[in-house]
Parts: sequence; structure tokens; C-alpha cells
Amino acid sequence: MNDNFDLTTVTSATEQTPTASATEQTLAVDTTTVDTTEETPTAPATLPKNYLVGGYHATTEKGAKYLRPEFVDEYARNIAASLNEMKPAEFAAMLRDLKRAKKSTLPFEARKTAAAELLPRAIGLVHKKKAPSILTEFIKVNLAAIKTDDDWSAFYRHMNAINGYLVLNTADK
Repeated sequence: MNDNFDLTTVTSATEQTPTASATEQTLAVDTTTVDTTEETPTAPATLPKNYLVGGYHATTEKGAKYLRPEFVDEYARNIAASLNEMKPAEFAAMLRDLKRAKKSTLPFEARKTAAAELLPRAIGLVHKKKAPSILTEFIKVNLAAIKTDDDWSAFYRHMNAINGYLVLNTADK
């Protein structure tokens, strides 16, 4: 901790208006407060509410697991819309890297590594301003959710759906 921290600017700011009453000071602050709601840029996009709560899969009454439909529909559309400043080709390249690991002969650890390799790539794209920061958040959250081969496959299908909506959104521009 720095013991040389100078607090004189705080003291001198207080001393500038020693005769002003608390009401006058409040009024001065209130008159300078401006509603900038319209001028403020929108908050950064976030992942959908309850995203990945409960994992990728749901289970039928008979115990069969299936990919929850929101991962190829609602969640995929929302995330694609959040990634709209990203070129679809950049996202498609990430998807291609995952597809290479889809081979059934590869162990789960190799597929998990292929998914993990997406994070530094996403960080690079965000750093170069080729993708919004939600991309890294998306990858991190999904990496934490991939525990099995079924999870990896669900993540791949989810990425594929996002890619489709991203291409569709770009075609609409």
C-alpha cells in the first residue's frame, strides 16, 4: 500500500465552498445532474438469463437425455444477435476447429482441449475489436459446463445453431 497518498485535493475541494449550506450544495449538484439515458451507449450484451442453469440436456420421462431446444433456438438466436458486430466467417472458423475434434476416435480430453483452444482465440478477436466481449464470456461459461462427451456434442450443436443465426442476421443487413 502506498503511504504517500495525498488527500489535499479532497480537503481543498471542501474548503472551496465553506460558506455554502448543505441545501445550497445539494441544489448545485442537482442542477448539474443531467439525464443522459439517451446519450449513454447501451450496456454490453450479456448471456441470456438462466443460460446453462441445469446444463445442456433435459430428460424425458423414460430417462432419455436430449439437447434442450432453447440451445438451438432462443439462446442461439439471442447470442447470435449479441455477436452481430462479428464477421460470421470468424465464428465459422471457430466452429470448424471444433468440428475437427468431432472424430469419434479422439478421446474426450482431446475434444475438451479443442473447445478450450477457442478461449484464447476469442480473446484475440475481442482484443483486435473483431468481436464483442460477450464472445469470451460465452466460451468461458460453456467450457465450465462441458463435463462429458454428451456436453461437448451439445456445445458443438449449440455453436452450429449460433453460426446459422449469425449468418442469417448478417444476410439481413
